[in-house]
Amino acid sequence: MRLPALRLGQVLLGAALLVPSPLADELRQIRRGLGDPEDSPAHITLLPPTPVAACQVETVASRIARRAEQFGTFRVHLRGTATFRPVSPVVYAELVEGFNQCLALEALIRPAVGQTEQRFPYYPHVTVANGCDDQALDQAQSAMAYIDTAFRVEAVAFCLLNHDGNWRDIRHLALGGDRQMPLDDAAPRRGEAA
Repeated sequence: MRLPALRLGQVLLGAALLVPSPLADELRQIRRGLGDPEDSPAHITLLPPTPVAACQVETVASRIARRAEQFGTFRVHLRGTATFRPVSPVVYAELVEGFNQCLALEALIRPAVGQTEQRFPYYPHVTVANGCDDQALDQAQSAMAYIDTAFRVEAVAFCLLNHDGNWRDIRHLALGGDRQMPLDDAAPRRGEAA
C-alpha cells in the first residue's frame, strides 16, 4: 500500500466497512500465505489512508459519525473475484450487492476530512491480494473464486495507522439503523457506469 507523506503533527486516518468472520479470517490467511505485506483486517475501504492533524482526530470522527448516522444499514453480497491488473496489482472479491450503497457512503464520508484528491476512482471491493507477483495474484484469484457470501453492514470502522504499520480501530460509527438503504439488484462492474 502506498501511503501519503505526513507533516509534523499529522496522523493517518482511514474508514472502512469490516468483513465479518469467518470470511475475514480466511482472507487474512490467504494474504499471509501469499506473502502479501499488508496485514489489515478484511474490509471495504471508504476513506483511504488520509493525513489529518493529530489534534483534529476527534473532530473528524464526530463529522464522520454524524454522516454515518444519516445512512441506513445495508447488505453486502460478495461473489467471485476480479483484478485491477494491469493498472494495479490487486485481486479482489466483487460486490454484487451493496456496491451503490458503498459509493454513496464513501461520497458522504470523504468530504468530512476535506479529502478531494484520489489516486484512483473509488471502486468498492474487498482485497484478496495486493502487491504480490503475478503468480501469487493468479493463485489468490483462483483460491477465492468460489466466494459467495453476504453480510449486513451496520457500522463504519474509524481507524488510525499505528507506527508499526498496522491499522487500529479507534471507533465504530453506527449507521442509522432505523433506515435500511434499498438493495441494488445489479452492481456495476469495473469499467461500467455506476
